[in-house]
Amino acid sequence: MADEKSDSVSEKQAPVIDENSRDTAIAMTEFDTSTNNGSRRDLIRDSDDGDPNQTMFFTLEDKPRRIDFVLVYETDKFDPAKDRQRKTFEQNLTDVGVILEHDTSADGKLGCVKIHSPWEALMKGAKLLGLRKRLNVKMDSKRALDSCFRFFSPDQSIVPDEGHFFTAPFDPSKLNLFANNDPDEFFTNAERNLITKLFLDSTECPVEEKEGGVYINKGIDSLINHEVYSAAFPLHEGNIKPMSNDPNFFKGKDKDRLRLYHSWAKPCNAFRLQPLEYVRKYFGEKIGLYFAWLGFYTTFLIPATVFGFGVFLYGLITLPTDQTSKDACNVKGAGNFTLCPLCDNLCDFEKLSDSCLYARLTHVFDNYGTVAFAVFMAGWALAFLEFWKRSQAALQFMWSTNNYEAYEKLRPGYEKNVKKYIVNPVTGKKEPTVPAHEQLLRLFTSMSMIFFLICVVCIAIFAVLVYRLAVAAALFAVDQNGAKLITTVTASVLNLIIITVLGFIYNWLALIATKLEKHKTFSDHEESYTFKIIVFQFINYYGSIIYIAFFKGSFIDPPGKKNMYVFGKYRQDECDPTGCFIELTIQLAIIMVGKQALNGFIEFILPAIKNCFRRVNENTIGRQRWEDDYDLEDNSTFLFFDEYLEMVIQFGFVTLFVVAFPLAPLFALINNVIEIRLDAYKAVKLFRRPTAIRAQDIGAWYPTLRGFAYIAVITNAFIIGWTSEFIPKMVYIWNHRHSNASVPLDGYLDSSLTSVNASLLIPTNELRNAKIYVENSFYELLYPECRFHGYVQMNEQWKYEPTREYFQIFFARMVFVIIFEHLCFLVMSLISILIPDVSARIKRMKRYERQIQQRMDFEESFTDVRDKRVSMYLEATRFYTHNGLQ
Repeated sequence: MADEKSDSVSEKQAPVIDENSRDTAIAMTEFDTSTNNGSRRDLIRDSDDGDPNQTMFFTLEDKPRRIDFVLVYETDKFDPAKDRQRKTFEQNLTDVGVILEHDTSADGKLGCVKIHSPWEALMKGAKLLGLRKRLNVKMDSKRALDSCFRFFSPDQSIVPDEGHFFTAPFDPSKLNLFANNDPDEFFTNAERNLITKLFLDSTECPVEEKEGGVYINKGIDSLINHEVYSAAFPLHEGNIKPMSNDPNFFKGKDKDRLRLYHSWAKPCNAFRLQPLEYVRKYFGEKIGLYFAWLGFYTTFLIPATVFGFGVFLYGLITLPTDQTSKDACNVKGAGNFTLCPLCDNLCDFEKLSDSCLYARLTHVFDNYGTVAFAVFMAGWALAFLEFWKRSQAALQFMWSTNNYEAYEKLRPGYEKNVKKYIVNPVTGKKEPTVPAHEQLLRLFTSMSMIFFLICVVCIAIFAVLVYRLAVAAALFAVDQNGAKLITTVTASVLNLIIITVLGFIYNWLALIATKLEKHKTFSDHEESYTFKIIVFQFINYYGSIIYIAFFKGSFIDPPGKKNMYVFGKYRQDECDPTGCFIELTIQLAIIMVGKQALNGFIEFILPAIKNCFRRVNENTIGRQRWEDDYDLEDNSTFLFFDEYLEMVIQFGFVTLFVVAFPLAPLFALINNVIEIRLDAYKAVKLFRRPTAIRAQDIGAWYPTLRGFAYIAVITNAFIIGWTSEFIPKMVYIWNHRHSNASVPLDGYLDSSLTSVNASLLIPTNELRNAKIYVENSFYELLYPECRFHGYVQMNEQWKYEPTREYFQIFFARMVFVIIFEHLCFLVMSLISILIPDVSARIKRMKRYERQIQQRMDFEESFTDVRDKRVSMYLEATRFYTHNGLQ
């Protein structure tokens, strides 16, 4: 490929002008596929692949030309207009300097345009993109802690460490300053398809006549949107083969896909670090950043998992000595208290000992360690975000994406649907635009759809509440034992199913609503879609949890009061006498763990099934590399959007309600260890290779995570203050600090349950086990009194009024929430101050790189001056010599 420069220049210096010569030029690259594939002449084979159909190079050339991109279109549905558009677009591509080769599929139903960007075109594109390339100066990127993680490093025999080099903006005139300036290897495959995609995006093509003249369609995405082409993508590097003992198995070119599969995507690598340099080299910076963030988040979950599991163990160890659960289970003591019915007509009186299981489970998750865990998680969330910024800054420097600004182009859907045009004063060309009044109307319509769907989510939450009440009443009528637990679990499972179904529906409608808004650029389109999805999923996943944590049982009056009923008819949902905390824990655990299991099935199993169905009726004999890749799942619309969203929702579970479920970090850690390998497997084997996209951060997801971290302080403060029994217990201990009780919480259950005359319940209940006799307007009952959870008392007028303990607990809860929030925010502020965004090592490396750049510029300037002086001297010498002067 050493003489490719001159060839590419000569090939692009023969522009085609008229239609006939254009057709001839394009047809020169076509070849007959009607015969057997084995009869193709001059096939170029890859160095180590015995199948010529799996080549990564042009097939009819006398020298290897790499396929940097392929365009696929349908040939069985011939459309003359689209055929003309393809030929015009391809001719314009050749004018840019790229080389094309045409091909057809083995069954003749698909056509393919293979694109090769020669050396001259690559240099021009790299200059336009502002790519930074490695200099001949290697940096010392090793850290002191690297040796500690050597055991977890990727297999160096598969993905050897290539080291890190200082970089500088690419300049074709300074090739001698850059490392490895061999045209074959100077640009990585990801950089080659990135540059080629730039040419595809910037090439224009007339599409159709509209008012005001010819509509100029710019970019391959617009042509795909108009169905001129079916797909455009770079090729994967060969097939994935089983591991071999051959020492040269991973050596050679185009082996990165094979290296990534065996060192990264296979399950046996679950506890190894990721080869991020190779991920970035193969997929580009945007996907590399996703896996870097996911790996960093997974690693950071380890301390949270240890602390949370410690809180869980503390609850299990101290369970035998917990006085509250012992009293609830003691059938000869407080456990013999008669509790008022939890529903009308069908519910019976029950004993406090019936809630023994709930009381034990509550202590396991709601104990003294919970408060310390909440403070720790508040600091953990912000520490994770601050340390990620440091890690991201290091990646930006190592990957040379500092201050990178993405090239913004018009979104294809915008160009297709907009009918009004204005003249760009800079370029003088007509550009589509949406009038302001139309934009506002579309935005109002879109927001109305979103509001309606949020109302649907609220209705779904209310429907689950009705289901809970109906099932509880039915189970109580049959058997009291286990009715509450069965109701809680089944309601949580039903809620998970509704959440999943609504999530699919909303994702579809949110995309329609976002398209309706007609955003001009893809980044605006993606940000609007991301905002809608985050708002909806927040309410969808966390709505029922918020209801149980903060609203259930908060507005309940004592039994027999009219305010216990909604619309004067339906009785409100009530908590167990031991509180709502364990119900919150069950709800959170089922939704979080169940969501992770469903997502694993949807993300992994479904694409595999789709790929199998695509190939089940196809003839695999003689298929080429591009045909195999075309059948893979396309994931290029919102690259790894669903994966980011899944992790952000999980981060919400881990932070927003973590005090109710200290094992959440553990389940998140287990899920993420599997998730990394599943996502890697999908990217390497199940999905088409996406176009490399440069990025310097994780985008809108970082502020979303930061918002969750601050909201988590408030939610955890109120869960501890209002939902758990921590504050009432502390108030009871304070009020009885001078008593002679040997156990601090002895008698706490008795004080938290209020007695009521059961005769007051008769007007609103038909009690099955109550023997009712009417004599002198007095009810003689089997149970003369019952208890309910609350701090009220009956006054002389037979009306309920709050007790002194009620106001003490309310005041203590408010004080706790304020102190807890201020303490957490203080810790978070200190963390933000103490952890700089950029480490000292990276600052030092940046300084060195600036010095190298300045030295290069100085030497270049000095060389120019010296060359100019030498030229002047030689010219003067020639002048004097010619005129015979000394």
